[in-house]
Amino acid sequence: MARRKTTEEGENFMTFYCVYNENFIVKNAVFHCRQFRESPDGDRSPIFPDGKAVIFIGLKGRYRVESVDGEVVFIGAGGIDEALARIDYAQPLADVQIIEGNRTYTRDDYYRHIAPVVYLIAQHFDDDTGRLAIAYERRKNGRLLDDGTVIFADDSTFADWLASKVKAEERPPVMRFSDWLPEIVRDKLTAIELNDDYHAELNYGTWQNLRKKAKKAVNDDGERPLETGKRMACGVHGGPRIDPAYQTL
Repeated sequence: MARRKTTEEGENFMTFYCVYNENFIVKNAVFHCRQFRESPDGDRSPIFPDGKAVIFIGLKGRYRVESVDGEVVFIGAGGIDEALARIDYAQPLADVQIIEGNRTYTRDDYYRHIAPVVYLIAQHFDDDTGRLAIAYERRKNGRLLDDGTVIFADDSTFADWLASKVKAEERPPVMRFSDWLPEIVRDKLTAIELNDDYHAELNYGTWQNLRKKAKKAVNDDGERPLETGKRMACGVHGGPRIDPAYQTL
């Protein structure tokens, strides 16, 4: 195995090692312990001599793993899971730092950082006014980021609004809908990158609550008689709505 090292003066040179697996054998069963390296002179040392590894995250799953003194140990394109698996196989107790851009993370912090935003959306179509109301929650790592209700005059407006929300996210979000979805909305989402692999826990009580909010929004938006003193807010289509959630997040 060849590894690139950098001197203090910035010069690069290659050092060659043989890499071996160290295993335990217990009652004819073999258990992997760690990897170690051996120099041409027969000197043996851990893969990460100081017990620390640094992962540099690039674009499209690319990564580079270095020791803290700048020695490049692994490179690959399989993303953070692959990088961590290679480190843990080589040295299970190694301390890991993850660097992306100008930010540094621990393992847990980085997984929280890359977790997708999850949208839960419930729809209510009002037969009397012929308009569509939706109530949504926007969550990440199980934490509510924001929620709101919006009324649309037609499915096309709903599709454009939802597409603008998706495109504004840093990473492809997860979309979950309580009921039917207009064809034009489905087509619009098909053309946008979404996260379809992330498991989002769905709670029936959450859907019930969102449906009630959507129904209330279309009933209380100014097209029907309102009780005295009800607060009015400027709505998407000129009428009031429950809360100002239409602004781009």
